[in-house]
Amino acid sequence: MDWLQLSTSFLSRVYYSIFSNQCSICQAHSKAAICEYCKTGLEYNHHACAVCQRPLPQQQMAQNASQSLCDKCQATPPPYYRCLAPLRYEGTTRVLIQNIKFHQQAHFIQPLMEIVRDYLIAYYSHTTPWPSQLLFVPSHPQRIKERGFCQTQIMANTLCSLLKPTLTSSTPYIASRNPIQKSIHTQAQHTLSRKLRMQNQQGVYQIQEPIEEHVALFDDVMTTGSTLESCAKALQRKGAKRIDIWVIARTPDEKHG
Repeated sequence: MDWLQLSTSFLSRVYYSIFSNQCSICQAHSKAAICEYCKTGLEYNHHACAVCQRPLPQQQMAQNASQSLCDKCQATPPPYYRCLAPLRYEGTTRVLIQNIKFHQQAHFIQPLMEIVRDYLIAYYSHTTPWPSQLLFVPSHPQRIKERGFCQTQIMANTLCSLLKPTLTSSTPYIASRNPIQKSIHTQAQHTLSRKLRMQNQQGVYQIQEPIEEHVALFDDVMTTGSTLESCAKALQRKGAKRIDIWVIARTPDEKHG
């Protein structure tokens, strides 16, 4: 008998029996990855532009929220079909994402991806077919070397796994090699102004592999939209006909925070 394997298996069962029934935030007993109490502390993006999901003050929303567009989308439609962002990037949501990116606390990925999964399933159940392919905004190799991982790649793979039980063969696939490559190592976006963010993304992303006509493009957070718009334009040049943006959270304007 392989006692080492038996010991490892036993410890794994004990570990998951203890921690799989705990809230990943407060560690209280919970069958869900985030307990109902902690969910109430998350900032849901209920009042937002129908296209870019930019959070808007409730008083500026039209009576029919699905028809509400922000001034930017009215003036210049973005190069994607629609952004889907279940949360606002503030408060608890911001802390969880920053802990993933800057403090290697990857255990927060699963619960956040479960929220994104539920939001996507609710949205696509009332609209057109799911995208055929799931892409993610990559980090530059130098940034991956600094952090030790690419959080968007892990998040996209986790999300895909969570969608499979529901979508089965209709689940968007992730190519073994991400078609989007970041060819220029740029200054971190969160350190720049809106104007510099837009300039920072010009010519940064290249599409190296064939892509489907209907794709989903994943990123963790959308702030000004410069990164995702740069990627979307590159995907359009490569033949994408419809691009759906999937993010965990959307950053509200400072004056709306």
